[in-house]
Amino acid sequence: MKKKKLYPALIILLIPLIIFIYSQIYVNAITGKDKVVTAHAGDNASDLQRLLDYNKYNTYHLTVKIPAGNYELSKELRIYSNTTIIADPNAQLLKNHQRGGILANDLTNDKGGYTTTENISVIGGIWDSYKIANKDKGTESFRFIHATNVTIKDATICNVPTGSHLITFGGVKNGVVDNCTLYGYTGTTPKEAIQIDIVHNDTILPSMQSKILVYDDLPCNGITVTNCDIHNYPRAIGSHTSVKGVFHKNIRISDNNLHDLAEAAIKAFNYVNLEISNNTIKNSGIGILVYTYINNQYYLEALSKTQKEPLPDNYNILIKNNTIQTIKEIPSGTGPLWGDGIRTIGNEERPLSGVTISNNTVSGTDRYGMFLEGTSNCKITNNNVTLTGKNGIYLINGCDSSQIISNSVTKNGKKDSNAGGIGLSASSYITISKNKVSSPCKNGIFLYNQSRKSIITGNIISSAGDNGIALYQQSNDSNITGNKISGYKRYGIYAYQIGSATMIDNEINGSTKVKSDDGIHITGDKSSDKPFILKKNYVKTTNRNGIYVNTAPECYVGGNTILSTINYGIYIGSGSYGSKIYHNNITNAGNLGPLKNGIGLAKEISADVDKNKLNP
Repeated sequence: MKKKKLYPALIILLIPLIIFIYSQIYVNAITGKDKVVTAHAGDNASDLQRLLDYNKYNTYHLTVKIPAGNYELSKELRIYSNTTIIADPNAQLLKNHQRGGILANDLTNDKGGYTTTENISVIGGIWDSYKIANKDKGTESFRFIHATNVTIKDATICNVPTGSHLITFGGVKNGVVDNCTLYGYTGTTPKEAIQIDIVHNDTILPSMQSKILVYDDLPCNGITVTNCDIHNYPRAIGSHTSVKGVFHKNIRISDNNLHDLAEAAIKAFNYVNLEISNNTIKNSGIGILVYTYINNQYYLEALSKTQKEPLPDNYNILIKNNTIQTIKEIPSGTGPLWGDGIRTIGNEERPLSGVTISNNTVSGTDRYGMFLEGTSNCKITNNNVTLTGKNGIYLINGCDSSQIISNSVTKNGKKDSNAGGIGLSASSYITISKNKVSSPCKNGIFLYNQSRKSIITGNIISSAGDNGIALYQQSNDSNITGNKISGYKRYGIYAYQIGSATMIDNEINGSTKVKSDDGIHITGDKSSDKPFILKKNYVKTTNRNGIYVNTAPECYVGGNTILSTINYGIYIGSGSYGSKIYHNNITNAGNLGPLKNGIGLAKEISADVDKNKLNP
């Protein structure tokens, strides 16, 4: 009897445990327990969608496995939060429709922002649109909008018709494309294989779900593209539209192989905190393009409710360790376009600042190796730039307060062109230091168009087709110190229409082989209120003069060492009244002019000439 009475008591004791276990099962079900479902080889779009729909209400951490086989898709697939697709490397998902993409995230409950869909992964598979590639329109292969934590990995995505992208991220936070192969575009309108976009309107970012999509000018934040091979496309990665006061942020493009691209490998429009590193870029119209402005194209007014950000003081852009080669100009109705290895563009209205370009190798460009415009406070360091059709490194139009340091620049400029090694135009307060410039077509280092108050120091310049260092057009008040110049054809240092400059401790070795002219040649500007200072320079082997100064009042030429000149060691020409010629050491100069043994003055010039050592 006692034994029978134990059963009700035991049941009573087990009831709480049963309730607890049941509650845990229920909680796991509603908060996302793991579930794995597997497709059958040859399934169609409806079959695959039924598997994806297991997570329509975010019930699981769902994994959909797609085995090897062919899958013909006649409609867009929708993927939900907390879903992973794992496709066999030999699973071929073949798009056979023109409405929507192959795959898009579900936007049913979209309220804007980054959290409409979260935690999506697509791994593996061949996602191919070749069946419609020759149609007159199409859409992205993959499209993700208003989403967080989207990963596309180990996939091949290919062959879309004109006007299409392979992957679009619109308003995505933490998006990753890793170890993917992307290729194949049949149109002529330039598009990006991977487009980074703003959720602005249904023209800029169309969707099959546009009627329920909240357009909110949301940019992307935290996009990584790495270890990918992208080819046979107009552009590999980037953006061609932007919105006023809206910026993509925290973008990293690294370790990719980008090649055979009709226009641009990377096109970054209004990006902040951008890293482009360790990529190999070959056979493209332009290697890397970073910009805030191109003729005001595709720069849209923000939506009325958009909270616009001010222009950044520092865009924090890092371009490093990339190899860029064989960059060709693009034919167009208005003439050739691009052809540059690395190009940045800002302007007075939207200046681009805070760009660092370091440790890149650029070779074989139709135009410039590195061409920066309206890009202030930039740093260009430790790059190797060779075989460029135009200047190796060129900064124009407000690239003020920048640094060009420790670069190797070689064989720049097509034959008989005016191109050179490192150049500035309308850009001031630049430091050009410790660079090696060899065999430029014209000038090794040159300043044009009022590029003022720069420091040119510690550079090694050899075999310039014209001048080692040249200053033009009121590029005044520069300090040229400690440079080594050899084998130049015309002048070691040349100043033309310049008001003032300081030239100290430069070593200039001409060449009898190329018949180098003057070591230092100055044709100044009488309107300047500052004198030229030429001090402690070493000049050897010139076919004309060691130092020639013309139209440079009250200049100081002192403490220079000059050897082996055909004409004068020092010549002071017309308009250089009041000059001081002190403590110079001149050896083996021509005995021409009113002062023998190496110093000559124009007839109308009176100068203070004292304590010079003149050796036969």
